[in-house]
Amino acid sequence: MESYKHSCPFCGQHIEYTVEYCGKQLVCPSCGKTVTFPAIPPGRGPSSHTTRVKALDARRAAARPAPGWLRNAPKALGFLRDFQHWNVVGQCAVPFLIIGVLLVGAAFVKKKFSDAPAPTLVPAVHADPEAWQKMADLTKADQAVRELMKEVKADHAMVVAAEQARQQVSQANATLKMSAEEQLHQAQNTLTDAHKRLDVALEKYRALGGTVDYRSQMSNF
Repeated sequence: MESYKHSCPFCGQHIEYTVEYCGKQLVCPSCGKTVTFPAIPPGRGPSSHTTRVKALDARRAAARPAPGWLRNAPKALGFLRDFQHWNVVGQCAVPFLIIGVLLVGAAFVKKKFSDAPAPTLVPAVHADPEAWQKMADLTKADQAVRELMKEVKADHAMVVAAEQARQQVSQANATLKMSAEEQLHQAQNTLTDAHKRLDVALEKYRALGGTVDYRSQMSNF
């Protein structure tokens, strides 16, 4: 039976093997390390049939449509980019990251010095049990502020339209002028009420730790 030679990647020892050991592992008799023999013996390349099968698999993979999660990736990335409360998420995640790093370090030390293991003390890291609830409340408050901002802008547009209508009938009869005045007064009251509800929502948002300056965005309304 034809035999082949393979050099140990750790010590360089030449190991003789037959085709029966292709792709298998064996302990190097020189250094004791595990050596993996080549799956294909030297001088024997893959057959033409195997090449054709691999080429056909590659064409099928290229023609296969992208999975749903990959098509939705741009939308998900856009949401993550616009999310404005990563600071709260970071406060929740930091304790768990610290614990994970300490555990990985302890495992590495134990593996490296397994002959003389030493006890590793992991300092206690306490995560805020209310952090996730705070983040949920902050997200809800942020959504409420955004909705009220849209409402204030719409009410402001109604006031502008009512004011323009009042000016257009300023020379008309008393009935039309009174109707225009009433519409303008009603639109102004609606806008004032929306401003009050927005102020309450903004106070709640800031109390929960919100940092976006929404009030400056509403300076023209």
